[in-house]
Amino acid sequence: MTRSSRLYSTSVIVLSLSALVENLAFMLSASYFPYYAVSLGADKSYVGFFAAAFLVTTALLSSRFGSLSDRIGRKKLIQAGLVADAFLGTMTGLINHWGFLLVIRALNGVATAAVSPAAEASLIDQVPKEKKGEALGFFLTLSMIGWFLGPVFGGSIQFLAESGLGLRLEDSYRMPFFVDSLLSIIALVLVAWRVEETRGREVQPVKVATDDVKLGGSLLKALRVLYVVAITNGFAIGFIIPVSVFFFADMFGAIALQIGLILSVSGLVGIGCNYVAGKTADRIGRKPLITLGNLSSRLSSIALPFTSNLFQATGLMVFRSLGINVSMPATRALRADLVPAKVRGKLFGRLQAFFYGGMIFGTILGPWIYQLYKYEVFRVTWLGDLSVRGLGLPFFISGILGLAALALLLIFVKEPPRQT
Repeated sequence: MTRSSRLYSTSVIVLSLSALVENLAFMLSASYFPYYAVSLGADKSYVGFFAAAFLVTTALLSSRFGSLSDRIGRKKLIQAGLVADAFLGTMTGLINHWGFLLVIRALNGVATAAVSPAAEASLIDQVPKEKKGEALGFFLTLSMIGWFLGPVFGGSIQFLAESGLGLRLEDSYRMPFFVDSLLSIIALVLVAWRVEETRGREVQPVKVATDDVKLGGSLLKALRVLYVVAITNGFAIGFIIPVSVFFFADMFGAIALQIGLILSVSGLVGIGCNYVAGKTADRIGRKPLITLGNLSSRLSSIALPFTSNLFQATGLMVFRSLGINVSMPATRALRADLVPAKVRGKLFGRLQAFFYGGMIFGTILGPWIYQLYKYEVFRVTWLGDLSVRGLGLPFFISGILGLAALALLLIFVKEPPRQT
């Protein structure tokens, strides 16, 4: 069997396709979710709590579910999470009070904690060691296709429900959630159909050297730095996710469909880099791609508030997306290189838990900072008396923190020798 055939097995392809479908379902409401929460009675200043509810349960349970997948099997956890997603999507479209929405968002986090670390660990279980970057590039490319198609797909459904079906604005917000449930069922069928089980009693244990599970010395130090980097990156990203919708609406008067198009177009342009970046990281190393991608994405975030029209903002969002998609497979491959196989699910879950833990604080503080300073104008005298609008403050903070996390990783995490 050739390396190529071992890498692109039916199980790996279907696992990647199911990630595409699941991410598409998850992102359907991204372009208008804050307004849906407000329509159910929530205050704008507390929109971040809906994202935080999701992130808290995901952060608390990711490591536990990842560890459970090491023992009972990856596929079982993925299927259970998808069943929960299908049920919760329907409930999200039926509720009539923001309090119920908050509870459902928390339960959505439980489902994601079951699916995400198990899916990534399952992928790494099935591919050759020297092809981890390429495999993750392929998996993330399909995942990001779903991620970035979701906002424009969901925004289109909402727009057609309002203008074509004549539904009230508040009711049109509900329609994409029913499509969300249908897509989760499709992902469930794909996983049940062809994804192989790689852990559990019915699977022959993978032979791993005894010292492969010792987390001491340089490995333990590297993991601790990765935890700090994960929580810092999580905070930096979470800080701007809830306010991005408000930013484009307040800054340029964009509607939900336009915001969905910006998010989708910028993402779809960038995802072409994922696969190439993953293969390149296998050849030249992880850190060069991590550095290039992070610098371009973080500097784009800092520059975004200085744009003067929607076209310029879209261009920067595209460049930002390119950077994210260059660094993402290399970053995932680096941690896959470092994490021992026997505890892969557990440590992948723990890293995800730290990332989401940072996002919790970011999603709560981001909208609060945005609402507090969006009408302010700051003057930066050391840059020639530059005027900066306060609604850009979350993007400045996010970019600076992201650059700090990159510095930590480059200084303190040693990249293992590449497989040949």
